[in-house]
Amino acid sequence: MDFFEFLKIIESECDRIGWSIDELKDYVWQKYHKKSRYLMTDEQLWELYRYVHSLPDKPVKKAKIGIPKIGLSKWKK
Repeated sequence: MDFFEFLKIIESECDRIGWSIDELKDYVWQKYHKKSRYLMTDEQLWELYRYVHSLPDKPVKKAKIGIPKIGLSKWKK
């Protein structure tokens, strides 16, 4: 696997957990003080991959299925 394939794998893991590219960049800056993943060492990239891979999937938003309210006021006497 080459460098760019590995970056794509990390990006797909970020998609899986619900991180945007900006959130990934912020994490890389906070953790490694690097402005770009391209500046990270192989060891740092593997560490990043292991971290994002260990995180749970983003929660799936369930559609709210509600029962429509029926106006009962006309039935009241």
